[in-house]
Amino acid sequence: MLEYDIVIVGAGPAGSAAALKAASEGKKVLVIERGPEPGSKNVSGAEVRKNYVESVFGEGMPYERNVDTIKFSLYDKKKPVDIEFHPEGLVTTGRLKFDKWLSSVAENAGATVIPKTTALKLNWDNGIAKSLTTDRGDVAAKSFILAEGVNALVSMESGINQDWTPENSVQGVKMVYSIKKGDLNSIFGLPDDDTGMTWRMVMSDPLVAGFMYTYKDSLAVGIGSPIRGLLDRKIRPEKLLDDFLETTGIAEKVKGYSLREYSAKVIPEGGFPESRVGKGNVYLCGDAIGLVDPLSFDGITPAIASGTLAGEAAVKNYNREVYKYNLMKHPEISKIAKERKLEAEFMAGNKAGEYIQMVSSMLESWAAGDLFGIRNTMVGNYRNIIPDLMSFVMRMR
Repeated sequence: MLEYDIVIVGAGPAGSAAALKAASEGKKVLVIERGPEPGSKNVSGAEVRKNYVESVFGEGMPYERNVDTIKFSLYDKKKPVDIEFHPEGLVTTGRLKFDKWLSSVAENAGATVIPKTTALKLNWDNGIAKSLTTDRGDVAAKSFILAEGVNALVSMESGINQDWTPENSVQGVKMVYSIKKGDLNSIFGLPDDDTGMTWRMVMSDPLVAGFMYTYKDSLAVGIGSPIRGLLDRKIRPEKLLDDFLETTGIAEKVKGYSLREYSAKVIPEGGFPESRVGKGNVYLCGDAIGLVDPLSFDGITPAIASGTLAGEAAVKNYNREVYKYNLMKHPEISKIAKERKLEAEFMAGNKAGEYIQMVSSMLESWAAGDLFGIRNTMVGNYRNIIPDLMSFVMRMR
């Protein structure tokens, strides 16, 4: 049986960050990836903070365009309120190239990456994992890191965490269209091939969060909606996506261009800090513990942060409570924990519609110079919405 210091399941951002940390500390590291290559199974588009990624992995990150403009739209029924702002340091990147680069950095640090290998179960002895069974044989290690994503089959089989339910999961659907650079620039008013824009949308009834990313020669569009709401309303995800494309006007923009990719994924909305982060000498990170920022839709930054901490925990043989404490201390992860309560309230009932209607009414009144309208909206929502927002702001301090 092959033996390593640390075996990592999953070669996404979390797994590669863990591998980089452990290999840099001189440990013998093996990364097992189910797909044919890192990034091949990923559904999400990627808008990332380049400086943060390179602070962990070094310079050379592949990216598509610098994000010059973020457009944010709140849809009250089918009428949007749009806000635009200009961020610094954000770029769009394709997940296949991005994940392969992350993995290559970990390999250069000394980690071994084996694709096309499915992890099946951990083999335990008195609460300590001794080996991992895969479809290509067993491998032994002193510690294991499960960065296997939302389909956390190994951790669930080991009883570390339970499967995601419709109540704490979102159905994500993404489409990628091939569009010539010149056409893409013309459609979205981009000055050159290096400048990009992204668009985030929130709709209610049913609750839908959407995104649009501009790449060099393609456009990624996707949505996410709570699974429980879709089941209760008997709405198919593809129908929801079609309605979303029509409402936002994206359907008209992509008319005549070829569809390059159509994919779907379950996205966790519950998770850390309620979920367990490990057991014995096994540590979980990234999507395996539900680390997705519900406000910014960012899963990559917390994945890298938690993966780095998991690598450190495995190297130093931390117990589960020390590892969880370090996760809670990290600014990129602690804010997700603080956002959980508001996220749960936002997904419950028609709370999303109430928030969106309040913000839309206030902005419309402001644009019309109607101060009384702003006051009336605030007074009307004083008891049912504003206290929740104030509580959220205080928790985020």
